Amino acid sequence: MDIKMLLEDLKEKSFEISIYDFINAKIELEKELKYLPEGYRQCYIDDFFTYFPKIIKEIKAVNLDNLETFEIQEEDLERLLSRLEVLSVKENKSYKIFRIVIPYLVFFAKKPLHALTTRFPGKKSIVSKNGVYYCPIKEAQNNELSICEFCICKDIKELEKS
Repeated sequence: MDIKMLLEDLKEKSFEISIYDFINAKIELEKELKYLPEGYRQCYIDDFFTYFPKIIKEIKAVNLDNLETFEIQEEDLERLLSRLEVLSVKENKSYKIFRIVIPYLVFFAKKPLHALTTRFPGKKSIVSKNGVYYCPIKEAQNNELSICEFCICKDIKELEKS
């Protein structure tokens, strides 16, 4: 699939996202994350609601006319979207947002799926060094339900080795 086709679709869908979708997604996330310790839960929710609206705005601003085109593997896109469906019920407002933002981050922007300010257990966060991102939980999330395999981040252990 040509990246331009994917971006046209994502851009069109991004204009369908409203503030109410984010409000409803926040309610959903608060319910889903209720068992996380308060500090992590609130940080995760705050990061989601600063990072994802920023990415939606970025998608809306993409100029498709001047875009260099390249191919993405449709199988990879289908696997990612299928994983997102498993992780979030299609009717959820969070799925509607994830369905736009995450493919954009993975296939076009090449940015981490979490904000750099997201705090993970041990008060660790994603590290950016020389244009490469390193995640403290990348390997810990290696399972068939995780979307970490699609993320641009490398495992933080790779940074510690160098």
